Amino acid sequence: MKTLWTDGNIFTMHEEDQKIEAVLVEDGKIIRTGSKESLLPLANKVNSLNGATMYPGFVDSHIHLIMHGEKLAYLDLSTFTSINEIVKEVAQRVDGNEWYVAEGWNDNKLIEGRQIYCSDLDHINETPIVLKRVCRHVLVANSKAMELAGITKDTPNPTGGIIGKDSDGNLNGLFYDEAQQLITSKIPPATTEYLVDVIKNSVSDLQAKGLTGVHTEEMAYYGPYTIPLQAYREAIDKNFRVHLLRHHDAFEMMQGEKPSEFIEFGAMKIFVDGSLGGHTALLSEDYSDNPGNKGVAVHDPDKLEQLVQLARKFNETIAVHVIGDKATEIIVGLIEKYPAPAGKKDRLIHVNVLSEELMERMIKLPVVLDLQPIFVPSDFPWVIDRLGNNRLKWAYAWKTLIDRGFECSGGSDSPVEVADPLLGMDAAVNNSYLPEQSLSVFEAISLFTTGSAKAIGKENERGKILPGYDADFTVVSTELNKTTFLKASILETIVAGEIVYKNNSLVENETNN
Repeated sequence: MKTLWTDGNIFTMHEEDQKIEAVLVEDGKIIRTGSKESLLPLANKVNSLNGATMYPGFVDSHIHLIMHGEKLAYLDLSTFTSINEIVKEVAQRVDGNEWYVAEGWNDNKLIEGRQIYCSDLDHINETPIVLKRVCRHVLVANSKAMELAGITKDTPNPTGGIIGKDSDGNLNGLFYDEAQQLITSKIPPATTEYLVDVIKNSVSDLQAKGLTGVHTEEMAYYGPYTIPLQAYREAIDKNFRVHLLRHHDAFEMMQGEKPSEFIEFGAMKIFVDGSLGGHTALLSEDYSDNPGNKGVAVHDPDKLEQLVQLARKFNETIAVHVIGDKATEIIVGLIEKYPAPAGKKDRLIHVNVLSEELMERMIKLPVVLDLQPIFVPSDFPWVIDRLGNNRLKWAYAWKTLIDRGFECSGGSDSPVEVADPLLGMDAAVNNSYLPEQSLSVFEAISLFTTGSAKAIGKENERGKILPGYDADFTVVSTELNKTTFLKASILETIVAGEIVYKNNSLVENETNN
């Protein structure tokens, strides 16, 4: 059946402000574009946009889909402003000796002006408690959780992680980066059945936000990779596109797995450093507000080099978490030494802190930069204290990167941030903290359309409304511009030519009015 979409503003995203009257779709693909008059005779069915605006389907290029779904069910600690409030709410929710997990606390927003310690939680002494910081590079565990994990003050720091201690050398309950696994590995593993429900709920929420697909990574966090992978295969229908990055611990084992039309396998995911919020992003110079600390390297140099070599052995790319400039410098050196396979591009995720020299080296490499515009309103103004004013010129430098010619995609890093592409676009365009780094409307939308397609080598089949491309569309209530990102509503989300989300509440309101 040939379906015609028309009667609205249809932006192709092939060129800035390029609009067409109608799109003809068959078998999940765009077969023709042009005027309504010329395409109407070819259609078996007509879907009217009723004056709304259609874009290529929005895709979040950096999210943790399962974790996003869990956040929908977890207590969201990001809404709390005091440790006392958090502890009080957690105490009301614990259930006997079952592990209790919540996430999202942010010491930059807490009135106590500090991180949460085990001493804040230890009056809850029967239930093991784990509260993850908003960045997910730090967690706090109560003494019961540490007892069950066998952690004492004499437990050595693992490679790439730090076990927090107070000034007297006693455990304070904080675990940074790789040290978190000492605790999280003791949490009872999730079942496939549980993950199927989480994935379905997550997808429904993301579709309502206008997303037709995501790039996600969680193959090493729920027991053997076969558990989350099977859950994806059971939960994902022809209603959402999932591009799975493969964590370095699961990468080689996953080589025999076969992708499907809606579940794809991507690059090896590697973490090089942590987060600025947790003082674990790896910097070339000390943190301005923490002298003597340059952050944490997740892997020693030999291990990191071995991981890159392993990816290249299988003719694959790498997708690398790098926030600090030193972390980026390290991975750029390895990409220079072990270039990406011909015709493919590595992905550098976040690249929050850079330098002129690093940009000059990076531009010579086949890389896509995976940006999170929403980090700016989330991280400022406290990040100024972390970096100092001198480093801000090359920090969160989205506009500079695009002007230098880098291919860039856009993501949210949910559950760290809100998985709403319209919020991300608004943050990219209306950048009040770094106005010189504000993007144009076209550039911001491109991050979540053509940019996300380029990040996975799908730029010739996704991200634009052109013949031959996948019929993935996002329909919004109004044309997106500098003033409408926060006012626009998602009306419909279309995947492979089929409506997978329809905003019935708006339709009902219009009918009632």
